[in-house]
Amino acid sequence: MQPKINVALKAARSAGDFILHVQDKLLFDQEAGKKPEQAYQDICLNAERTIVNALTKAYPTETITTRLQGEVQTGNEESGTWIIDAIQGQALFTRNLTGYALTVSYLVNGKVEHAVLVNPANKDEFYASKGRGAYLNNSRIRTSAVSSINNSVLGAQFPATAKLEKYQPQQFQLLQNIAEKNGRVMMQDCPALMIANVAAGKLDGVWGVNLFDWEMQAPLLIAKEAGCLFADFNGSPDVYKNGDLLCANARLFKVLLPTVNKYFAK
Repeated sequence: MQPKINVALKAARSAGDFILHVQDKLLFDQEAGKKPEQAYQDICLNAERTIVNALTKAYPTETITTRLQGEVQTGNEESGTWIIDAIQGQALFTRNLTGYALTVSYLVNGKVEHAVLVNPANKDEFYASKGRGAYLNNSRIRTSAVSSINNSVLGAQFPATAKLEKYQPQQFQLLQNIAEKNGRVMMQDCPALMIANVAAGKLDGVWGVNLFDWEMQAPLLIAKEAGCLFADFNGSPDVYKNGDLLCANARLFKVLLPTVNKYFAK
């Protein structure tokens, strides 16, 4: 295990333990009248600080950026950048459901070199370093070998948020297409966790619309190291340009790309 992965994993575990410890308080706060969004943000901020504290001790000269706080430590010009997303999957987390994750990425010249993704609820720990393979709970993982939509299990977002509302017609048409081909689709609001599950072969593919960089950075390195292909809906590997993403094993990717492109091409 690479030193940066080791440090990031320990930091993510500590943040995960904190999240589990205060999750019951989250439900209490909601019952007491506190808005779920505010309770979620408070927990996120403290989870971010837990990770930041560990990283600053180990790497005091490197840049550290979090989703909520922005840049919290400025490194020197030769250093890389840590990107922290403390709790991805707000809707499920605030209902005390398990489909959320926290991610830590390390970028050099804008490219992800190390990535960690932890699901505190079930203790799953995904990690990867560039050129060194992908791992889940210390075991090497590879993506699935499913080659057709028939009997595949895919992942996607449910288009209920303001950001996704305008994509409802395309999303529902694509879901109908998948259903008619006897595929299954799991829908949740944590793209990073779905991508990581494609890497582990638990899902066969996933697509996401208008994603943020921090939703993709860590899991896409894990997916790539596990043998996945990914691109936007037009086949371009620059998925960060517009946030559109299709990720799957190599054989299924060739089948899914024209199917998704039919509805989401821009």
